[in-house]
This record gives sequence, C-alpha cells and structure tokens, in this order.
Amino acid sequence: MKRSLRRHVQRAARRTWNPRRHHYGNGMVAALVIFPREAFTDGPAWHPGPGFTRCLDNSWLRTNTDGTATAVVTGVGPKELPSLDGGPWTEPEVWTVTAEEDLLLTVSSLWDKPHRISWMNREPGATVHREAYASHPQAAVDTYWEAFEETWGFVPTALPGTTERRYLLLSCDPGWEDLPNEVDLAKTALTLARRFTAKVRVYPYDPARQELGGPRMRSDVLAVQQIQRALQTQLDS
Repeated sequence: MKRSLRRHVQRAARRTWNPRRHHYGNGMVAALVIFPREAFTDGPAWHPGPGFTRCLDNSWLRTNTDGTATAVVTGVGPKELPSLDGGPWTEPEVWTVTAEEDLLLTVSSLWDKPHRISWMNREPGATVHREAYASHPQAAVDTYWEAFEETWGFVPTALPGTTERRYLLLSCDPGWEDLPNEVDLAKTALTLARRFTAKVRVYPYDPARQELGGPRMRSDVLAVQQIQRALQTQLDS
C-alpha cells in the first residue's frame, strides 16, 4: 500500500506541476481518507431524531409535512439576547427552531454559519426552544472530539446524513516551502490508513474547475502539518 499510495500522489502532483511558473493549483493534490464505520465506535454519539439530516457537525435540518422545517443547532454561543432565565446570555445553548422552510433556510445558514439560528428569535411565527448546552448529550460528543484532536491533530467530518461514517480530506500545495508537499501528504495519509484501517482516494487539481478534483468537500492544507505535529508529540512522549 505504501508504494501504491505514494505513486498515486506523485502522479497526481505531476499532472499540474510546472516548476517554471507558479500559479494557483500548481501540483496540488487531495487525499480523501474514508474511515470504516467501526473506527470511532468507542466515542459517544447524539442525533436529534428521525428525519433530521446533518448539515455541519453542530447543525441538523428536518423538512416537515406542513411546509415548515425544523433546525437544531448545538453550542450556540452567547449573543446580545436574554438567556434562558431572562438574564444576560453567558453560556452556550442548544436551539431547536421550527418555521416556514424557506425563511428558516435563508436566515439560519445551517451549512455555513449555523450560529445565526439565533436570528430566528426575531422572526414572527417561528417556534424557538432553547436548552443549556453544558447538560446536553452533544456536549459530551464535542468533548470527546476535542480530546481526539489533541491526540491526532484532526477531527474527521461526518458524512452527510450519518454519524457512523466519517472522512478527512487532506491536501498539499508543493509550490510553497511552508506548506505540505506531496511527500508529506502521502506519508500522513498512509499513517491514518494503517492506524484506522481507512481507505484513501487521491485526486489531482482540476484546472477546468479551478479547484481540487473529487468530491466537493471542504479540505484543509494545514491539517497535514497539524497531524504531523501530533504524531511527533506521541513519539516524544
């Protein structure tokens, strides 16, 4: 697997690499690490219930039969609003909001800035239910992943609509000395594949789309460096 993965990454980098001129996407490669269902079964999980689809790790949406929709957002930070007891809002909360679907989607930004769910508090006809985040089951889930990130340098993203399958989209940009290159990417992806029995798919930069090829998922080029630092810390301890 080591040689095969390294060849795939190097071949993908060569498809767009031009050492005579630097341009965005020059030699960039993405490695999609797909973890098996059993990879993180030791961690806690929470889901708002039937019909809800995950938008981000802390937001969910359900379309109702009456033209409304219900959104759930956890860990909503303090705003310039009264808290649950009417006093100053100082602690994060969990918001469950039901409203006309188009309005809810427009205001709440569930796939981008879900904390805007608090804006629904000023919309007529919206039903808002607020809970304390500290005592909510999702708080235990978040604590688990915070500790995981301290150990491994990353948090895998949940595949849409599920809590059992997770992925991580790593990338490299060989054109910059301070960013990971294709060697770093291959080494890191291989380490994760071996540790978590994960599958890895490699995608070159797509000049036509002017973005990394493969699934249109969010990637983080700095994640490779974060994982490398975390692994080195494990070796040093």
